Amino acid sequence: MFDMKELILEGVVYTIMGIVIVFAMLVVIMLVIKAMQLFSGAEVPEKKEAPAPVKEEQIPVAIESQPQDNNEELIAVITAAVAAAMGKSSSGLIIRSYKKLSGSEWNKAGRREALDNRF
Repeated sequence: MFDMKELILEGVVYTIMGIVIVFAMLVVIMLVIKAMQLFSGAEVPEKKEAPAPVKEEQIPVAIESQPQDNNEELIAVITAAVAAAMGKSSSGLIIRSYKKLSGSEWNKAGRREALDNRF
């Protein structure tokens, strides 16, 4: 029969061997996934940085050009839309100014949102 020292040594050897095999297989799986991304042509998503806290006055608002006589109504609509998007009450939100943004900014924001929701 085996004595206690040989049994413990054999158990340690099997444990170390099992750990090495598990990590080796994890590395192989990681390499296979990276190869699949490379060959499929999918872009690797960039690491997300924590967004800086946005003050309410810094929110850009894009609008279509409107006549100046509807200015108060337009500001009310923009305020309500921004408050709804933020999920807050519009009572503490003040729109100080607004300007028309190019369509490319909306395209970028849409792509970013789609990627964020995908992962």
